[in-house]
Formats: sequence, structure tokens, C-alpha cells
Amino acid sequence: MKIITAILVTATISLLSCTEKTKDTTPNVQTETNNIQKDTPQKPLLAQLDTPSVHTTNSIFYVNASSGLTLRSGTNLRSKKILTLPYGAQISHISSPSHTTMTVAGVTGNMIEVDYQGARGFVFDGYLTRLAPPQDDESVENYAKRISTKEQKVQVTKIKSPKGNAYGMTTGILLPAKNWTEAYQITKKLFELPQNLQLDLTAKNTSEIITNKSKREKTFKDEIAVNRSKAGEIESIIYSYQLRDYSRTVTMVKNKKGFSIKELELSK
Repeated sequence: MKIITAILVTATISLLSCTEKTKDTTPNVQTETNNIQKDTPQKPLLAQLDTPSVHTTNSIFYVNASSGLTLRSGTNLRSKKILTLPYGAQISHISSPSHTTMTVAGVTGNMIEVDYQGARGFVFDGYLTRLAPPQDDESVENYAKRISTKEQKVQVTKIKSPKGNAYGMTTGILLPAKNWTEAYQITKKLFELPQNLQLDLTAKNTSEIITNKSKREKTFKDEIAVNRSKAGEIESIIYSYQLRDYSRTVTMVKNKKGFSIKELELSK
């Protein structure tokens, strides 16, 4: 009996010893997690401040809605609101659910699943662009520099009127946009076109002219023309503004390298 008791005591001491060694060699998981969080830099809010990073998703988009874009829990516009994505925010595309096409304020698009700084949900992609959108009061030259890459430099041209700067200027830029909707949204902000001129550019319609309903009394012309071919394809978009001694036109034309945008200002 004494022998059995001694064996049990010895076994208990050995077990306690092993347990103590295990405690001493096991890392503190919570401490490691905190250290990683402290060392990980926070992602900037706006797209123009982001630095290149590795993404496991298919595409990167930018919010081009001036008032922001709602991130929702589902593909229905009545789905619960998670948060508001700010103008210029960079988001990662996760998936594209089927049967979600809709038109919102003259813009046609789909509800897609995205990730924004760890928050996942669904947004209306009609107000998303692949190019970072212009900032408030950003010049055409500065915008071109910001979106230029080593592979594709965005060029800007400026031609003064033969009579001098006071009599007019032609400004041109070649936007590497993917489609008419994206090109128009960027042009609208960059060249300060009226915000209430909403166009559904995905519809296969005939040519049309839309007049600004907020046109001032002494303004001769304030309208935008969408010119389409017989097949319904857009050939050009032209915004026209005219006063007695001043006129401005912004013309958009698609070519092999993107969209050629030209603004012509004339003063008498």
C-alpha cells in the first residue's frame, strides 16, 4: 500500500511540473493580437490619399456620388443601412448578384457586394467609377497628374484665343474611362456641369436635348445634347451654355484610347 501511495505522489508531482512548463512556454495570444493592431497602419478615408496595396478582390472602385453612397445589408434599396460611403472612398468589389438592375435618378446600374475598410455590404454601382473622381475645385491639370500612371499618362492641352486669354480658352483632356456613364460623371464634376442634368446613358434611345430646368432668366442657352447613331449608340455628348457676351461648350467624344473631353470658352 505504501508503495502504491508513493507511486501516485511521484506521478502527481511530475504532472504538475509538466503543467508549469507548458504555462511558461505558451505565448500570450491577446498580447500578440494587440501588438499587430498597434503596428498596422490605418487605411486612409479618401481615394486620393490611398497608397497601393494588395487586394484579393476582383476590382477597385471609387464613390462618385457627391453626397455619398449608402452601404446596405442586402440588394434591395429598402435593405438596412450599414453606413454612408463618402465621396471619393475606395472600395473593393466582392461579387455581382444577378437580377439587381435598376435606375436611380436617371442612372442605371446594379447592386454589387463590396468591402470598405472591413465593412461588407451592397451598393448601387451606378455611382461608382474605376477612376478616382475629381476633388472640389481641383484643376484639370492637377486631376490629370493624380490619375496618371507609369503605363498611362493623362495629357492636358490648353489653347489660348488668338486675341488673348480674356477672349477664350480651349482645354482638352483624354480620360481613360471605361464607359460613357463613368466618363460623364467625371466630366460633370471636373468641368462643373449643372448637377441636375441627369442622363441615363445606358438606354438605347434616339438623340435628345435636355434643358436645365434651373436656367437663369438672362441665360440664352443651358442644355446638354446626347447624339446617337441610327443604331442607338452614343456618338457624342455636348453641353452648351450661352450668355450675351459669353459662351461655353463641353464636348465628349469616344476614341480608341478613352474619351476626349474639350471645353471651349469664348468671350466677346
